[in-house]
Amino acid sequence: MSLLAAAEVPSEEMARVAYNALAFLPARSMVKTARLELSPEGLRATGTDGYAIGQDSAPVDDYSGPPGGFTVHVDRTVLAELDTAGRKDKKGFGRLEVRPGDGLIFRPGNNDTPTAGQDVSGQADDNLWAMLDSLFTRLEGRKPALPELVAFDAALLARFSKVKAPKVKNHDANLDRCLDMCVFNSKEPILIKIGPTFRGVIMPIDRDVHAENIGPDGLW
Repeated sequence: MSLLAAAEVPSEEMARVAYNALAFLPARSMVKTARLELSPEGLRATGTDGYAIGQDSAPVDDYSGPPGGFTVHVDRTVLAELDTAGRKDKKGFGRLEVRPGDGLIFRPGNNDTPTAGQDVSGQADDNLWAMLDSLFTRLEGRKPALPELVAFDAALLARFSKVKAPKVKNHDANLDRCLDMCVFNSKEPILIKIGPTFRGVIMPIDRDVHAENIGPDGLW
């Protein structure tokens, strides 16, 4: 079948972006798919459950397809399989293909069995993804301001501890994974960066509502 889009990608970096998107798409998420965007600028994977967003990217070579890129939506199973296949193809370069009917295919450089995952774009909520894109755009254009008090859902915040960042030579790996927050106020979504390629968003807890639910002793 004819190709809709294709590109060469460093296998381990593809595995990283798939893993990071998966960390933000829990099994019980109301959002059932992650978004993969393949373009001349690279491979970008985004996962969300509506409360926190994780987005990471990897470089590509020899891209072929629409100049503006091609988007597919895949489920948790496909993300996990891409992660496994990319890590097994150590230091190699694989090929990502999108074919009508077959969906997304990853052909590892080690000649292992290709990983195929059905494109489920028809199940994706286009309004949701447009809203998430506009959220990044809106927040990145604002000046940060640190409020005195911010509350988080500890479970949401813990997802960011799972993020894998690209390895930087002669650097402590723990420093490469530093979480950098851009805070606007105690109720606005908060931008997060980890390493040079990962960015995310987390919703803070409304402290007023939280105080009504548990009482004032649970807050400063």
